[in-house]
Amino acid sequence: MFKANATSSSAIHRQCDPLPDVRNIETLAWSDAESVMLPEKYRLWLQDSGSLTAKLQQYTASLSLQLLTSGWQTTSYVDSSQLMRQVLLSDGQQPWIWGLTVVNALQLANEPALSNWSTEPLGVLLFANDDIGLRHFEVADFSQNQAFLEILPAWGCSVIQPLWGRRSRLQFRSCQISLTEVFLPEHPMYGV
Repeated sequence: MFKANATSSSAIHRQCDPLPDVRNIETLAWSDAESVMLPEKYRLWLQDSGSLTAKLQQYTASLSLQLLTSGWQTTSYVDSSQLMRQVLLSDGQQPWIWGLTVVNALQLANEPALSNWSTEPLGVLLFANDDIGLRHFEVADFSQNQAFLEILPAWGCSVIQPLWGRRSRLQFRSCQISLTEVFLPEHPMYGV
C-alpha cells in the first residue's frame, strides 16, 4: 500500500524544504559501487538494481511520498534544459530516502505518463515493465556534504556518518533519467 502527501495531482503541498542547491552533490567523492568496500547490509541496498520502492514496501506497510518540489522544476543542476523533482520516501512520518530525479525537458515533454507523475514514487512507473535492465551505480558518503547535513534536521532526521547515497542513469522509453537516492539515518540499511 502506498500513500501520497496530496489528495490529487493538482493539489500537491510541500511540507518540507527541498535541498536548496543540488549542484553541491557533484562535489562529493563518487565511486563505482562495486569498487567500494561496504558491509554486506549496505551493498544489498546500494547495489540493488531493482525497484527501490518495491524493496522499501517489504519493510513497511505505510510507505509514503512527500514532494519537496512542486512537480518538475527547472534547475541549474546541469543546464536550463534539465528538469528535476525532489522527494522524500518515508515509513509513515520518518523519512527513509531522499530522491532527486533529473531529466531532459524535451524528452520529458514526449512522455506524458512521466511528466504528469506526481504523487507516487517513480519506481511504480519505471519498474512496471521489466525493460529497465541492470543499472550501474556510483556511491558517495553524503555526510561529507555540509549543505545536505544542514537540511536533515528540517526533515526530522538525525545526522550520522556515514550517510550513503547512490546515483545511476536509466532509460525509460525516450527519456534518459538520472536518479540520486540518499539512504537517510532511519533507513533499515543502518540497522535502526
